[in-house]
Amino acid sequence: MQRNYLRNPLPPYPWICPTCRGVRTEGYPLCFRCQSHRDHSDGGLADLVVPISYSPRKGQHHHNLRTYKGTAPSEQARWSLLAVLLLFLHDHLACIAKRTGATPTHVTTVPSTRGRPGQHPLASLIGSRLDLPWIACAANSEYGPDDREFHPDWFAPTLGDGPVHALILDDTWTTGARAQSLAYALKSAGAATVATVVLGRHVDPDYPPSKRLLSAIATPVFDTVHCSVEDDGTQVL
Repeated sequence: MQRNYLRNPLPPYPWICPTCRGVRTEGYPLCFRCQSHRDHSDGGLADLVVPISYSPRKGQHHHNLRTYKGTAPSEQARWSLLAVLLLFLHDHLACIAKRTGATPTHVTTVPSTRGRPGQHPLASLIGSRLDLPWIACAANSEYGPDDREFHPDWFAPTLGDGPVHALILDDTWTTGARAQSLAYALKSAGAATVATVVLGRHVDPDYPPSKRLLSAIATPVFDTVHCSVEDDGTQVL
């Protein structure tokens, strides 16, 4: 059923950012946001960012990503997202390990910046299903939920003894500022590798450059075998 609205990320291309798979200006190596993160982090970002699907605003996937963690969480949305995430990790965790050079040893989610009490809804949804220890992480209250910039001191993870190869799970990538701020914090705390898997790469249909992307993914096809990690950019768009 979800194949009717999920969309595989496009491969790196002159107008597709190789990091987040959003739109970039041709002639530039990254989109504006990803380049800004790199410029302000001395390169200490996630070794790999893996969006599972695009999430156009007002689409069904976007709806699921909003309502699975609402005040009255949608059970349909929760189970739909859990199914997609677990299936993807089952089929493609080896792809991630191959690219980063290590199989993840620990998992975490981007902490809520809205003052939501308790465990993050995504962490609660996944629970112990991945059989990996969870990394505890606190958020700096100086930065609010509407902040869209990279901050090296936004998060403070607590790593245990031994080597850590972190897997960040996030529901939505809009600018990527929070996910990359967490990746930076993890590496600063001693994580050897960091890979970020995102359920939905947000697409704003009102942003003019997005029209080309939306046109390219208009055909209702989602292949669970497809993995953006394996794309070499040879697909013609």
